[in-house]
Amino acid sequence: MSRSKIIVMMATVAIVVLVAAGCSRTPEQRASRMVDHLATELKLNDSQKATFNRIKDEFLAKRPDMIGLREESVREANALMRSAEIDTAKLNALTEKNMAQMNDMVKFVSAKFKEIHDMLTPEQREKLVSMIEKHMNKPLSTAEKKAPGDGY
Repeated sequence: MSRSKIIVMMATVAIVVLVAAGCSRTPEQRASRMVDHLATELKLNDSQKATFNRIKDEFLAKRPDMIGLREESVREANALMRSAEIDTAKLNALTEKNMAQMNDMVKFVSAKFKEIHDMLTPEQREKLVSMIEKHMNKPLSTAEKKAPGDGY
C-alpha cells in the first residue's frame, strides 16, 4: 500500500474518532447545552437562566427513576409474554401502573410548561415557538424515520 493511501486512511480514522467522541455527550451535557442555547437565542436575563437551570435539574433528577420504572415495566411485560397464558389481572395491574406513571409525568411537564410560559416575555415566547416550529419542520433522522416496532 502506498504511503499516501496510508496517510489518507489514518486521517479518515482520526476524523471518524474525533466526530464520534464529539457526539457522545451525557444527558447532563446535552441538557446544559440546550439551556445555554435557549439563553442565547431568547436573550434570557440572569433570573430566567437560573429558572431554566433549576427546571433542567428537576428533569435530570427524575431521569434515573424514569429509567428504572421503564426497565421494571419491560421486565414485567416480558414475563407476561413468556407465560403460557396471560394473567389478565397482572396485565391490568401493569397497565394501571404505567398509566399512573405517565399521568404523573404529564402533570410534571405541564407544571414546568406553565413555569416557562409565565417566566418568558411575550417576545421570548414567540421566539421559542418559532424555534420549535423550525425544529419540527426539519427532516427526521434515520432513527426517527423507523416505524414503531422496527427496534430500538
